[in-house]
Formats: sequence, C-alpha cells, structure tokens
Amino acid sequence: MSDKKSPQKIKKEKQIFHHGKDRQMTWGDIKHLQLEDDDVIHSCWVDDDNFEYHGYWHGEITRMVEETDSQFVKRIAGNELNAKWAKEKRYESYLKLKKEFGDIE
Repeated sequence: MSDKKSPQKIKKEKQIFHHGKDRQMTWGDIKHLQLEDDDVIHSCWVDDDNFEYHGYWHGEITRMVEETDSQFVKRIAGNELNAKWAKEKRYESYLKLKKEFGDIE
C-alpha cells in the first residue's frame, strides 16, 4: 500500500467484483471480467446467524488503481487539514505544560 501522505498520486484498492451468495464463486461468475495479473481474488465462508443458511459465501476481486485527480486533491487537502489540526493540538499541549511547569531553564 502506498503512503497516504505522499505528495504524488498513489495506488488505491478498487473492488471490481463482489459475490455474496449461498454458493461458492465459480468461473462462470467472473469469466466476463478483464482480469489482470495483479488482481487479488478473495473467497471465504462468512458465519452469520442472521442469514438464512447461518452464513454465506463472500467473494470479491480487487485491483490496485491510481487515484483519480479528484481523489488526489481531496487526499492532499485532508492531509493539510490534519497537519494543521495536529500542530494546533501540539501547541495547546505545549501551553498547558508551560502553565503547569513554568519556564524551566
């Protein structure tokens, strides 16, 4: 996974197929997809007492794709906002400590 603080576009996981049924995923379910070498295929049984069969088969295929321009702008803006918030919180903590302990030199 790429660094979310990177000033460059990063790769994000994208779900390209989802399967949640009372049977396992088969080739017929996914043969229409244009799969790539690095696609990741997940398949497992999920226990769920609220489901008709006390569980279900979960399957999904994910692919790493480059974030879109809008996702990039939103992520960078979020990073800047988080950095500003963290700096303000550190300064508040500094002032509380300074008040508690005074200027020790």
